[in-house]
Amino acid sequence: MKLLEQINQKWPNRSKLSDGQLGDTSHSQRISDHNPNADGVVCALDVTNDPSHGLVSRQLAEELIHSQDNRIKYIISNREIASGPSGPSPWKWRQYNGLNPHEHHMHISVRSTSNYYDDDRPWDLSGVETVSTITPIVSEIGSTKWLQHELIMRGYKLQEDGYEGSLTQAAIRAFAVDTLKGVLK
Repeated sequence: MKLLEQINQKWPNRSKLSDGQLGDTSHSQRISDHNPNADGVVCALDVTNDPSHGLVSRQLAEELIHSQDNRIKYIISNREIASGPSGPSPWKWRQYNGLNPHEHHMHISVRSTSNYYDDDRPWDLSGVETVSTITPIVSEIGSTKWLQHELIMRGYKLQEDGYEGSLTQAAIRAFAVDTLKGVLK
């Protein structure tokens, strides 16, 4: 898969702990793009979040959505899903309530016909930077990672990855509103 090749080239030392294409036995019990299609092709890929080696999976997911590549069926990351061109609300994040919240990896499914999954054009990853160029991952008071840790400790659903994306910003706003309303002490 061309996308996986590109990811491995850009982040050669990244963890592959949550990576995967072919589904496990639980996937085989249900409809899943991790199962081979009628042509024997798996149309899904999971990519591990590994900020310590430069890859923030949510940032990769955001860039893929931004690219609006017509090969994309959907992407799942941090309890959100965004459809490709043929799904509901194309290219817009919406809540995802599946069994796996995809907080330790991002998931991408490509469309299941050969003209899409056999398309070997490079994927546009030009806007995906390594973490070291976005923000250092430190736990100093006031850092993004520290802030995420504090929000997680108060029940907000985030990844502690040092990347201040849309979910972190939404949690900050929710925390401020909850504090002002007196919900949090």
